[in-house]
Amino acid sequence: MILRLEGLGRRYGDLAALDDVTLRLEPGERRALIGPNGAGKTTLLNLVAGALRPSAGRIHFHDRDVTRTSPARRARLGIGRTHQHPAVWPTLTAQENVLVAARRPWGRLRPGARERLAAVGLADQAGTRAGSLSHGQRRQLELAMALAGEPTLLLLDEPAAGLAPPEVELLAALLADLPPGVAVLLVEHHLDLVYGFADHVTVLHSGRHVHTGTVAETRRSPEVAAAYAGVTP
Repeated sequence: MILRLEGLGRRYGDLAALDDVTLRLEPGERRALIGPNGAGKTTLLNLVAGALRPSAGRIHFHDRDVTRTSPARRARLGIGRTHQHPAVWPTLTAQENVLVAARRPWGRLRPGARERLAAVGLADQAGTRAGSLSHGQRRQLELAMALAGEPTLLLLDEPAAGLAPPEVELLAALLADLPPGVAVLLVEHHLDLVYGFADHVTVLHSGRHVHTGTVAETRRSPEVAAAYAGVTP
């Protein structure tokens, strides 16, 4: 087991953004995390990445308790991530962004950086400053940056947000080509993308776990229908 969350919670005063969530993820598994806005999805990713500290519960990564481990240490242990809004260094070139994200000496990594860019469809943009790339290209670049650290767990926070339909199709192809040994926890509102990608789907509502199952089980779950009742997912 690569990731184990036990009774995870996060409170802001009287507000429970996440409440008693337990989740287990196997190596190489593709897991989607869905739910209406405010369900606690990004909060959960931030807790796993170390950007937030839990109010309750424990986080185990490769059987190591990382509940109090810093984000930088978790990245070195093998947790990579992307964000709702692409987090790139706009004044650096695409290749330089990948090199910085890899946290290793630049000289040895230049061929590898070019390979990462090629893998996400940016081979011809290696020398372009990230600030000059389109929104979709910055999404692609951030994925290359997340993979540069050779993670065993990849956290993807709404990677399809703001993408046009052809860009979503490209993203789906890139996700399908991710290394099979990398487990993925995907937060996404684009349900066609989710259902085409995930092995299993976990649904949150109002900070609580309401369902985990296969795509087919999720599609017919009354709990999921109730969570989305009156909501456009």
